[in-house]
Amino acid sequence: SLATLYNTVHAFEKKGYLKEISLKGNQTFFDTNVNSHYHFYDEDTLQLIDIKDENISKKYFPKVPSGKKIKDIEITIKVANNYQKQKNN
Repeated sequence: SLATLYNTVHAFEKKGYLKEISLKGNQTFFDTNVNSHYHFYDEDTLQLIDIKDENISKKYFPKVPSGKKIKDIEITIKVANNYQKQKNN
């Protein structure tokens, strides 16, 4: 059943085999690459595309608050076709 599938996916996520990526509040992806990495989200095709780590510069990130350390960095860059939709008059 669908409930069994969701329970299994969430069990894999809790065990660290999958990483959950939520977009737009209702769009969820489960990534098999659980290492820290970044994504493009194509709003036209609804695809999540990996970005290579070496293509993201981390030297300009803000200073971490005192007593804290960075646990993880998630960057998702949303992309779409470069055209304006025509308005009907």
